[in-house]
Amino acid sequence: MIIVGILLLAAWLRWTQPGLVEFKYDEAHIFGMAQGIATGHFWPVLSGGTSIGLPRAALDAYILAIPLSLTGGSPQAAVIWLGMWGVTAVALTYLLGRWMAGPRAGLLAAAYMGLNPWLVFYDRKFWAHIQVVFSVLLLLLAWRVVARNSSRARFWFPVVAALQLLTHVLALVQALSWLGAGLAAPRRWRRKETLWGALVGVALLLPYLAALARRALQASTPQVVAVTTYATAGGQTLSDRWRLAWRLISGDRIFELTGLGVRATPWDEMLAWGSWVVGVVMLFGVGVTLARWLRPREEGLSRTSAILLLAWGVGPWLALSFGPMRVYLQYWSVLLPLPALFFAIGLDWAWRWLVIWREGSAISPAYVIRTGGAALTVALLLVIWAGAWLSVLGRIDAGAGLATFGRPLRDWQEALGEANGWAQKLELDQVKVLAQGVDPGQDGEPAAIASLIGNPPYARFLDLSGPTPGLLLHTTQPSLYLTTSSAMDVLLTTLGEEVWRGSGAEPMRLYLLPSAPDSGIQARLLPEPQNFDVGASLIGYAFPDPWLANEPVQVILVWRMGAVSQQARQGDYTAFNHIVRQGDEAKVAQVDGMAMLSRDWWPEDVIYQFYTVTIPEAGEFEWLAGLYSRVDGSRSHLPSGGDAVILPLKVTR
Repeated sequence: MIIVGILLLAAWLRWTQPGLVEFKYDEAHIFGMAQGIATGHFWPVLSGGTSIGLPRAALDAYILAIPLSLTGGSPQAAVIWLGMWGVTAVALTYLLGRWMAGPRAGLLAAAYMGLNPWLVFYDRKFWAHIQVVFSVLLLLLAWRVVARNSSRARFWFPVVAALQLLTHVLALVQALSWLGAGLAAPRRWRRKETLWGALVGVALLLPYLAALARRALQASTPQVVAVTTYATAGGQTLSDRWRLAWRLISGDRIFELTGLGVRATPWDEMLAWGSWVVGVVMLFGVGVTLARWLRPREEGLSRTSAILLLAWGVGPWLALSFGPMRVYLQYWSVLLPLPALFFAIGLDWAWRWLVIWREGSAISPAYVIRTGGAALTVALLLVIWAGAWLSVLGRIDAGAGLATFGRPLRDWQEALGEANGWAQKLELDQVKVLAQGVDPGQDGEPAAIASLIGNPPYARFLDLSGPTPGLLLHTTQPSLYLTTSSAMDVLLTTLGEEVWRGSGAEPMRLYLLPSAPDSGIQARLLPEPQNFDVGASLIGYAFPDPWLANEPVQVILVWRMGAVSQQARQGDYTAFNHIVRQGDEAKVAQVDGMAMLSRDWWPEDVIYQFYTVTIPEAGEFEWLAGLYSRVDGSRSHLPSGGDAVILPLKVTR
């Protein structure tokens, strides 16, 4: 019954408010891939890059696609699905601890895995570095081979190892654990079952290995992977790496998800106490394991199990401590479930040492006090962990942690649900988005929006964080704008109306703007549109009057898009603007860029492009406006053969 209670509590913590899930670039990327798999439109082999220089395989996307295909794409179902994987890891840890060191050790190890707040957090993420269940299952299989000489475990070990590698390439670090398991009992691995399992594992890996080979052949430099790997350490010290390990293993500082670096609540303070308890108990566990290796006993942890535990952990610990790659907090999850087992073994040992019990003896007051004290210590630790995690969720729910945790899934769903509703009401096939970045393949906010929006309506991204903000309107239709910050609220409110505002510390907003002719933006129209050969036309501009020398002023150029050429789609065309003296080619100022690259231009788009420019001296000047490719630097041309529109201007003192 106790293990059932632990599993139910672990599930509840992982399923509490499934909308409060970190949903940044990595999560949005893997969720979008899983959506494509669930709908049958996408069958990837690779799923993205890693900090160690190798792209990871896409098995995690296929795992996530299962609940999406069954529920029509419900993110909440995906959270519950991933939580079930975490609960499965808790159950397997119980079995492993029970078989290795007895029922009490199994319960304590399961409690650690089920309630450690960092493990709860990573079990709720759409994108995980390694599915923890594979790590636990592999150690369980290794124990079955080393301690029980199981032929089935010999076969399944390399198969599960291949699956773990396909969830994330970081499993290569844990390959040192696999080597340690082999060295712990080499004769028990040298069987035909291991060979057959290895052949199946290699077969599972073949598509991934082939994709890596193709990627390597396409790379411009043969050592590109090695250079990337060795360049990512970033001066990280050994103490920095071990502090990250301490946080994950001890469950401390989960409050940092809220963006705070200090302990702000009683739960945060109690975490410090709890972390030291875990650390001390875990050291006891390591000591007991070493003692069982050097001086084996018949009861409790066997010498074989002790050797396996030590061999399983030393390789990854050394690799993450001294390896060339930059180490992040979640990388230490490759050690799991060792911390849970050492915690359980240490506490079980302390329990046995404190409680002197012989069969047939009476229960003494000292026994009651010691047993009750030990049980109370465990209960308090678990309460602290659970309470600290729920406290963090409450603060995120109140709007904290935007810079660190990011916008939770719930906020994105709320905003994009409103955007879809308004687009349907207005019969629009697009929503303009002012976000941090424009590329869903590279930028976090666009990735989150692209993975959750209806398609249609389609998201049209303009860079809110770039040096060249702009506004996208339509020649005949109104425009619906979603903005993730207040940077352009004044302009949007002036030109249109706010139709929805979200909740939280920095709420997202929806604005409804009129068509370009009705926008009220003051600009001088050119006598004739200046049509560039990539399908864009400069139709107007707005210069300040008067234009003062050595003062920053705002300039507006108005572009209208027609039938955009394939050359433009592939060339990533953007704007250049050179200011020169009349009759002189020397530039006195330059402002380049456009809020939307040519790959995203649509017919009937009208872009009002804003620039801030300073001309250091008075006189007669010319503004040369044109388009160039960011791919190869080539310029688009006008029918006259030129590559720039000349706009005269006068600057006064």
